[in-house]
Amino acid sequence: MSKLIKIILTLAVGCTGSIVSLGQLQKTADKDLKFKVKGDRVVQRDKSKPVRRALEERYAKIVEATRKKDLVALLALRTPDFTVKTANGETWSYKQSADYARRGFEQVQSVVSLSFTIGTINISGNEAAALIHQQWSRMQMMKGKLRRVDTSAVQRETWINTPEGWRLNLIDDVHPGAWFVDGKRVDPSKVYDPDAPAYEP
Repeated sequence: MSKLIKIILTLAVGCTGSIVSLGQLQKTADKDLKFKVKGDRVVQRDKSKPVRRALEERYAKIVEATRKKDLVALLALRTPDFTVKTANGETWSYKQSADYARRGFEQVQSVVSLSFTIGTINISGNEAAALIHQQWSRMQMMKGKLRRVDTSAVQRETWINTPEGWRLNLIDDVHPGAWFVDGKRVDPSKVYDPDAPAYEP
């Protein structure tokens, strides 16, 4: 039996408190875990990506809460000290961001589509900072008329693993993408004007 297999068996018994067969261990290792020997240490990498899966579940809850206009469910996914650092340099508190979400729910009549694509995740202790590409299409009241609004942004979203599960703590490094109202591109940094010409950055 190789040194690596002996070390892995020792770790498996130590972690589970029971003896694991080599076949079971190999099956598990092939599926989810990758082991690498560095000197006298065995480094384990979980290929099942538990943090990514957990965040995917959280974003699914954000989508559900947004579709249902459930502000309580949306805010339950945030920490009490949740903060947003906007693209124009403002910093919003938990209350300010909650008020913004409330106003949004009042204006949005229906969600056409909403997606969060998770890019790179940097993990440090109980924090996970994820690069997020958000795309949102909805029917929304703007300037007294129901309009189709399509927006996108790339931003960093930092989650904290709390006793109650992952909670969103910070949104920053926001880069708005192309925004359209009724098919016409608009400047996201300005108040919407239906008579303004199409935005050409």
